[in-house]
Amino acid sequence: MDTANIWQCPEVTVKCFLLSRFQRAIDQQETLGEIPFNLIGGTILKNGQDAREARDEFDCGTGILPVPKQVIENGAIFPLNRSKDSARVVYVSAIALKLAKTWQQTPQTIGTELAETLKPLCYPDFAVKVAPEGIIEMELTDAGLAVWLQRLAQTNLPVSESRILSSAVCADRLFPIQYSHARCCSLLRMAHRDRIIAIAQPDVATAPQIWFLASPNPIPWIDEGDRLRLVHPAERRLISQLLTVLDNLYPTFEVNKREKPVNYFKLANSLSEAFQIFYSQCRIWGEVKIEQPKLAQARLGLILATQSLLRFILENLFNAIAPLEL
Repeated sequence: MDTANIWQCPEVTVKCFLLSRFQRAIDQQETLGEIPFNLIGGTILKNGQDAREARDEFDCGTGILPVPKQVIENGAIFPLNRSKDSARVVYVSAIALKLAKTWQQTPQTIGTELAETLKPLCYPDFAVKVAPEGIIEMELTDAGLAVWLQRLAQTNLPVSESRILSSAVCADRLFPIQYSHARCCSLLRMAHRDRIIAIAQPDVATAPQIWFLASPNPIPWIDEGDRLRLVHPAERRLISQLLTVLDNLYPTFEVNKREKPVNYFKLANSLSEAFQIFYSQCRIWGEVKIEQPKLAQARLGLILATQSLLRFILENLFNAIAPLEL
């Protein structure tokens, strides 16, 4: 599974990874030296804004690419968004539509040129193609998704020195999220006792940032046919929600402003609900443990990732307790 491209990348979120690849692709397009743009819809560079100032504002999603000064003369919008299809992880960009008038080329032509440049930069982690009207689609492959899940399940999330605390939420509203977190911890410790997984330090008084695994390592996300084992609709929904939360957490990783405020309670609540549906529909013990132990381990990997994000939100954004048990 050749996934070094993602494994070695410094970006914390999938969206950050793609934005950085778009930057490299555009840097390779000489004709783009005459096209002013920034990375996220909603912000337009002011005329005459210096490239150094723009570079300082870049924050993996809401900021501005470090581009030559002549590129910043007028300003244009570069959108990059997730598809609503929870069964797949697809990001779409309509940058070709934005550039068509200035380039005096069809969106399909522009999209094709950018896509061809993006393909080697994203391979094998993303499949890049151009849809009708020049929309660029980037779908996370099974191999790439496995690496992002592994990172999320077994890598501590960075905590900014200037923490961004969410608006105060009453304890009663936080309880379902805390319950889901405690349930994750309980399931992980139960799986350790049943020797489905081996947690490096299972006996702790408080919930750790990450339940590091001694085995399996890595988690068997991929089957013998190089396909993701997690194909149940509830699994895919939980994966989609995990990546949605992760992408929306990047303002907490970068000490820069964001144009639109994030409703972290809504994100955490949606993740909690997706976990509860997953747990009610996707078995780990019983026949699955005996006949499909690697599937059981992969499902426990999803629980590891869920616990990590719920703990991060509770402790770092709501200044609340992430309980080990209730």
